[in-house]
Amino acid sequence: MAYLLDKFHKSNKNFKIKYQMKNYTVLMKSILSIVLCWGFASVVSAQCVKGNCFRGHGTYEWENGDFYEGMWKAGKPDGNGTFYFENGDNYVGRFSEGLKNGQGKYTWKNGNTYDGSWSKDKMNGRGEYYWAKEGAKFNGQFQEGQITNIEIGAPAESPTEFPK
Repeated sequence: MAYLLDKFHKSNKNFKIKYQMKNYTVLMKSILSIVLCWGFASVVSAQCVKGNCFRGHGTYEWENGDFYEGMWKAGKPDGNGTFYFENGDNYVGRFSEGLKNGQGKYTWKNGNTYDGSWSKDKMNGRGEYYWAKEGAKFNGQFQEGQITNIEIGAPAESPTEFPK
């Protein structure tokens, strides 16, 4: 009988160790899963937060804090919309294939504005640039993001450089 009790005690001891190891493994897997899910969620924070951001009207927020609200086509801003930049700038106007294209108004956080024609994300065509600090404005032609002097076709002087 002592032999059976001794054997039972040894097997029970092994059972306890195996049971404890199994619980430890389950606990570690659970912790790892939580950490991975939390990390993945924080990395993949860019998302469509409202509507349809592939085709139609939707609001999309990027992980850096920028967000766009407006029309979408093939997963890119296309049509009328507003883009809010994390740095405080914003653009209200037309987009084509994800780029500012057509009529629109860009407002920098310092108060400067450009209201006019855009092509491939650059001021291009007729528009008005206003320098808030100086209270100055230029109404005329822009090419590739620069003011052009219509009479001689050379860049005109401006109170401040344009943001790129």
